[in-house]
Amino acid sequence: MMKIVWCLTLFFFSASVQALTLTDDSGQAVRLSAPAQRIITLTPHATELMFAVGAGQQVVGAVDYSDYPADAEKIPRVGGYSGLNIEAILALQPDLIIYWPEGNPAREIQRLKQLKMPLYASDPNSFADIARSLEHYGEISGNVAKGQQAATQFRQRLNALQQRYAGAGKLRVFYQVWHQPLVTQSGDTFISRVLELCGGENIFADLPMRSPQISEEAVLAENPDVIIASGMAAERPEWLDHWRRYPHLNAVKHNHLYHVHPDLLHRPTPRLLDGAEQVCALLHRVRQKP
Repeated sequence: MMKIVWCLTLFFFSASVQALTLTDDSGQAVRLSAPAQRIITLTPHATELMFAVGAGQQVVGAVDYSDYPADAEKIPRVGGYSGLNIEAILALQPDLIIYWPEGNPAREIQRLKQLKMPLYASDPNSFADIARSLEHYGEISGNVAKGQQAATQFRQRLNALQQRYAGAGKLRVFYQVWHQPLVTQSGDTFISRVLELCGGENIFADLPMRSPQISEEAVLAENPDVIIASGMAAERPEWLDHWRRYPHLNAVKHNHLYHVHPDLLHRPTPRLLDGAEQVCALLHRVRQKP
């Protein structure tokens, strides 16, 4: 009899340990009876974060541009930024769907909510959010130790950059997202946070929209020390060459025209620090010039 009671106690204790509740980035409580084993990621950064915590094999569906690491490209597609394939999502029978409130169509997310699908909103907006997301992704996938390890490594790398570039001389930077129309990013973005980390100053930080369209005249008036174009592919240097028609610009006069791959600066994942290291190195090089 005692053996039966002990087994039942162990069973219910194990079940309670497996169940978990987390608050997602929209403030909603997400309750899972056990760590998710069949996960759909509706944004590339979520796919990348899942691999970062060792849960890549648990991702059964993803969206277009989920391309890092290489194994992510093998995951079946269930849509993209323009729309989701609800039927494909349902057919995969996920026990968790991770979505991006800013990037996924609101009507289709609402449809998934109506269908009682388990949803987790992922919208990291700061370096601290990325580390916390790594911990959460580790928990919801049952990879707690790997999630904590990834978060610790991220915080250590960030701290090293903060210490290295603390007190670096300010450089005024124009960050170009797109060419036609001319688009930049404002202050409430990872771009500005990376520039600040590296001792740079986003010349359009005060604009209200996150990705505002601007004029060439506005850039000329600000006369940046450095121009970084990130939305362009490496084989399309004409984005930067375009500015050479304005030789009086400080950035052009001193040839401070650079390119950084957009995936390293636009995705809230550990690779953001790879992009930050590149930007910091570029700005440091500028400061070293006579």
